[in-house]
Amino acid sequence: MFRFVFIFVLVILFSNEVQSIDTLQFQNKNSIQLEIGGNGAFYSFLYERIILNGDRFKTTAQAGIAYYPPKTGVRDLWVPILVNELYSFNKHHIELGLGYVFIYEASRDFENNPSNWQWNGVFTGRLGYRYQKPNGRVIIRAAFTPFLEGPPFNNYGFHPSGGLAFGYSF
Repeated sequence: MFRFVFIFVLVILFSNEVQSIDTLQFQNKNSIQLEIGGNGAFYSFLYERIILNGDRFKTTAQAGIAYYPPKTGVRDLWVPILVNELYSFNKHHIELGLGYVFIYEASRDFENNPSNWQWNGVFTGRLGYRYQKPNGRVIIRAAFTPFLEGPPFNNYGFHPSGGLAFGYSF
């Protein structure tokens, strides 16, 4: 009788463990987000796809776009591309990511008219917090998103930045 109860308890514990691991994986692998600040400098629209969807670790790839009109005096088109690793605690996640921001910009003449368009870029990263239920659709992210300039495009420079994103997964 003792063996039967012991085996029965082990089966129940193991089945509950398997169910809890399954519930930690994201049900929706795609998302769109609006990020204020962050890897697009002032704002960006992002698309993100979950590549690896483990119980604790998840890997995502994201690409975004931010357009700045020429009269603002800042760079014109930013395209941030990142790979992020998430460490999950049910609906709370720590994000760590690396990427590159492609910047399509123009030199300016004396009247601030664009001329001589060229691609430049900066390296970027992400260290942040993400709120997303495994079966939920709402995403809220807050992160430290620094920029690192370097050759061949620019002089060396570290620029701290941060961002707040709101998104929808599908």
